[in-house]
Amino acid sequence: MEQILSQDEVDALLKGISGGDIEEPEAALEAEGLEYTPYDFKRTEKIVQIKMPALDVINDVFLRSIRSSLSNALRRIVDVTSVPMELERFGAFIRTLPVPSSLQIFKMDPFRGNALLVMEPQLVFAFVENFLGGSGQRKARIEGRDFTAIEQKLILRVVTILLQDLEKAWASLLPIKVQYTRSEINPQFAKICQPEDIIIINRYELDMDRAAGSITTCIPIANLTSVQQRLASTFQREKSDEDIKNQNILIENIKNLEVEFKVILGQVTMPAGDIMALERGDILQLDQRKDDLLPAYVAGARKYMGTPGIHRGSKAFLLKRRVLNPERD
Repeated sequence: MEQILSQDEVDALLKGISGGDIEEPEAALEAEGLEYTPYDFKRTEKIVQIKMPALDVINDVFLRSIRSSLSNALRRIVDVTSVPMELERFGAFIRTLPVPSSLQIFKMDPFRGNALLVMEPQLVFAFVENFLGGSGQRKARIEGRDFTAIEQKLILRVVTILLQDLEKAWASLLPIKVQYTRSEINPQFAKICQPEDIIIINRYELDMDRAAGSITTCIPIANLTSVQQRLASTFQREKSDEDIKNQNILIENIKNLEVEFKVILGQVTMPAGDIMALERGDILQLDQRKDDLLPAYVAGARKYMGTPGIHRGSKAFLLKRRVLNPERD
């Protein structure tokens, strides 16, 4: 049975709600609003792309090295361009690789863990055909087949060249030793870290006339923890032969410059009247004792301490020690 409120009762109800005497009923929540998913604060879905200037320099050196090395090994011009560095989760990256793929696992000593070198299968067959005397332009069937023993051996020649160039490129920042570990063709077996771990991806596009493909290096960012601060800092580019030549010329020119070498025997402070009254034969007492070390100045800067003396009939100065800090020493 429905109950109809009178106007006085409606007014009293509204007054009670506005005055806080009567609580408003809470809105019913939908069932979907009660569902939730666990959130791991240690793992964010969005990866923040960070800049690593020093690593960019290393990648540039590596690019120029493999361009020269592969051109010499294949006896043909290889054009190499780089793709901007990316940060990605290893699991997401590995799912993008086809089967078969040329997956080369290597270690960068003294860094912990392994890294990965990936070559596209079409590029691998172009390398193999080129080594066997072909043009490298034939389209080979990739799906459903493995690399033969001969193909694996020829691939290893290219991998060795690439790893040697990578080792040389890192020498500008930190001397490392790159050690080849093993080869895989199935991405599921090339596990260098956990799927949720972040890796640094550097991709290089190769173009050999009509044959083209990419080479990718994947390094877990956790492997580089010991040098991560140095990688993120501004890094000077590698010195070229011309830079070294100019530096040597500058050093030789500096060596031939004439500079003043002066030894101070001592000092004395006198009134102006005493100085005006000085005569021949007067004796001035300096502030240095007979056995004190005397300062030697090079181009006006105190650099050495020593004692005066006679050497082979000429006045001489014996250097006793170098002045490292003129303000304190």
